[in-house]
Amino acid sequence: MDIEEKEQSRQDGVSGSLKHSQLITVLNLSAVTFLVLLGLSMVSPILPGYAESFRVSYTLVGFVISSFAVTRMILDIPAGLLSRKHDKKMIMILGLTLIVVSSVMAGFAPTYIVLVIARMIEGAGSALYVTSATVFLAQISGKEKRGQWMSLYSGMLLLGSIFGPTFGGVIASSFDIRAPFFAYALVAGLGVIPTLTLPKIQNSEHASGSDERKSTIRDMWQVLTYPSFLLATFATFALFFIRTGVRSTLVPLFAANNLGLDPSFIGGILTVAGITTAATMVPMGSLSDRIGRRNPLAICLLLSALISIWIPYSSNLLELTINMAIYGAIIGLSGPIAAFVTDVSPQDKLEVSMGLYRMISDMGFIAGPLFLGYLSDITATPVPGETHSGLISVLPFIAAAILLVIAGLTLLTAPDPIRAKNAQKKISALEQDDDSF
Repeated sequence: MDIEEKEQSRQDGVSGSLKHSQLITVLNLSAVTFLVLLGLSMVSPILPGYAESFRVSYTLVGFVISSFAVTRMILDIPAGLLSRKHDKKMIMILGLTLIVVSSVMAGFAPTYIVLVIARMIEGAGSALYVTSATVFLAQISGKEKRGQWMSLYSGMLLLGSIFGPTFGGVIASSFDIRAPFFAYALVAGLGVIPTLTLPKIQNSEHASGSDERKSTIRDMWQVLTYPSFLLATFATFALFFIRTGVRSTLVPLFAANNLGLDPSFIGGILTVAGITTAATMVPMGSLSDRIGRRNPLAICLLLSALISIWIPYSSNLLELTINMAIYGAIIGLSGPIAAFVTDVSPQDKLEVSMGLYRMISDMGFIAGPLFLGYLSDITATPVPGETHSGLISVLPFIAAAILLVIAGLTLLTAPDPIRAKNAQKKISALEQDDDSF
């Protein structure tokens, strides 16, 4: 073997070693993200009922769910800036620590106020961990493998959210309604161990604080003047509004108070919805590359409106499970929403666009439980002898459906860059065929 062959062999070995190291790191991040989402989803079937046990209104039940997103929305951008200037691994560990502390605090909460504070601390931990982990993953992956690694990461995130509700419901039924919070603390705490083994990576270059703030504010204003971006993010707002307002608030309350189901059944219903979401979301991502993204998203919004109105007419466990399975499959059509927001954003300001996209998503996360919880309060049918505010009526579901219809119809006025690009390719191909004759 000559010198050149030896050098090439050495480089191939280094390349293979780097790829192996990348894979291990991505699997590490994905596994921890799975644990975090598993824990977060474990408390979803019992959280409305747990908040209700403090004898508060449906509006305040909704605020317990929204409070998580309040601090997350506030800290999303600061967390990103911190991850540029400081050790991302330490920020992730801090985020996991806050999640563990908040979960134990929520499990032992003696009052409603303590529960809200615990949820807000959890939101802060989520912002620190998820933002830093996403930046870490983007940096470690490189451009060539970024799509593959991000898909793996997102898949583990979805997997945790699918199976968490079932585990949480079973744990609550087997032990106590507070038990899922301690299980959440345990799995999040386990995530610290693999996070400690992550490699240290260099922080990205950044401008001085004053220049950076001015540039960020200017870019945010320019992005917000794009009508297409506003239409796409309004659709995002509506989707997150029903995700937390209908799926995470109204459905558990309706199942418990109107149908008398226990947490294990509620968790199972939410898991079924998660499975059907995954079943349609995965193929829809690649399909949208061919047919465009706007129309599937508009169809998702309009069909979600229909199933949202139908859900409160479920009269038993089987009917509610079937309706939530249909709901989940429809929501899966929204898989390309982030890609669509990217398509219609100013291409030289994607970082700012994605930051605003997350903030507007969290606004829907906050507004849904609060607004629909308030509507549930003023339209509930009181039940003598019960501690809850009453039976959930159909009106909150109708209100959610109206928002979805408005978002779906307005979205149809937005351009679809991918659809237009593919149409132009077909026209060019036809013209070439004509020229060949």
